[in-house]
Amino acid sequence: MPNNAQCQVVDDRLSAFPDEILIDILQRLQLPTAARTTTLARRWTHLLQSMNHLEIDVADFIPRRSAPSLKRNTMTRVKVAMSRYTQLCFYLTDPYLHSVGRMLEDAVQSAGGRASKIEVLSFSILTEVPELLCTEKHLARYGRRFMSFFQAYPNAFRRLTSLSLWALRFGDSDIPNLLASCLQLQHLTLQDCDNGKRSVLRIDAPNSQLSTLTMAFCSYIKVELINAPKLKCVDCDTWVGANPPVCFGCVPMLDRIRFSSTCHKMQLPFKLSDWLSTVPTLTSLHLDFQDEMVWILPEEPKKLFPIFRKLRNVYLCSISLDCGLDWTLFVLEGAPFLERFHVKISIHIYDENGFKNRADRSNVVWEASSESIKHKNLRLLDINGFETTENLIKYIRLVIQRAVGIQRIHLHDKEPCEDCDDIYLNTPSLSRTRFPNNEAEKDLLRQQLLQGFSSSIEITIG
Repeated sequence: MPNNAQCQVVDDRLSAFPDEILIDILQRLQLPTAARTTTLARRWTHLLQSMNHLEIDVADFIPRRSAPSLKRNTMTRVKVAMSRYTQLCFYLTDPYLHSVGRMLEDAVQSAGGRASKIEVLSFSILTEVPELLCTEKHLARYGRRFMSFFQAYPNAFRRLTSLSLWALRFGDSDIPNLLASCLQLQHLTLQDCDNGKRSVLRIDAPNSQLSTLTMAFCSYIKVELINAPKLKCVDCDTWVGANPPVCFGCVPMLDRIRFSSTCHKMQLPFKLSDWLSTVPTLTSLHLDFQDEMVWILPEEPKKLFPIFRKLRNVYLCSISLDCGLDWTLFVLEGAPFLERFHVKISIHIYDENGFKNRADRSNVVWEASSESIKHKNLRLLDINGFETTENLIKYIRLVIQRAVGIQRIHLHDKEPCEDCDDIYLNTPSLSRTRFPNNEAEKDLLRQQLLQGFSSSIEITIG
């Protein structure tokens, strides 16, 4: 064993690693823990500023429930050195918000020539009151507070590439001004936001770099994307206005759309050919009906050809079995170059006393087009929530009949649900269908599906 004198001069093995490895270790830690390592030895002091990815989340420093009583030293003792990837999460809390603003402006300014190397600068801005508890007054107050913060510290937003906002009420010109000022902003997320009751969000930003727009539980009755030349992805979860909730204007690069919502009786189903007539660049379409009625209308393939000519991936999710599945083939027939077709069946059941309106689910009326239509490019049919029922077996065989080039079929079981299990347990009259579990049942299912078709189709069950 070495003596004490030797121990004092021998470096620890961790510090002997090269900087690249030590920085990779630091980036896997929460920031407070990573910052404490700078006190270990001079060997570690420069590593924090050399991190490529810096994530500062206020939750790492103080619990959310204590946000209104944040102490000033908690906010001011964090010094930010902008890294290549910097993510900041903080509260809209006065008066400490001004400390955050000054800190961010100092960090951007001190970056100097290095600022041009910043690839990702992301802000996630929260409110002290959880969005579900926010009243009309809260929304208006936080909206004004955010815009005041934005106007007071414009340099803090100068390099911003991603912005996530919760529970804010904007003025009609606030979002346009934000996009006009944050010329590097690529990703915008709005949750529980609006411009007032029955308001319309209009985005006319010909010089914007915005590529991803995400909206969740916002109260806009309509979103008008008038001009967003760099927009590639739109994600909308739950809307309150009439269908369709978004109007597409000049969006020449838009190729991914994801829409998810239940549908009320006043929200009438609409045609995809009308809704997406200005989006011929679409490659991926994701529609989630949340176990309720289908809010799109089946239509003739020839009307869909112009807008679906580049479509490669389709996801139709949370479809109630009351709606059936045969109608989904109108999307397949209207997208001749589709390669992957994903269908997710609703995982839930409801008893007679359930809160769902069962009458709304069986609203789809569809007539098959000519059987002579053959799809030559579909390679994968993926079904999540499969059960061994006659209707589902017929549906898959119908797809095989139409998609003559299909190579693979993947069948997945339903996800577990305790509520459904309780209903089955308390309602003996309900018969539970099942997923094939043993190899004998799986082989029998494969035979039923492929009878009369090519046996070269690969069917994965499980």
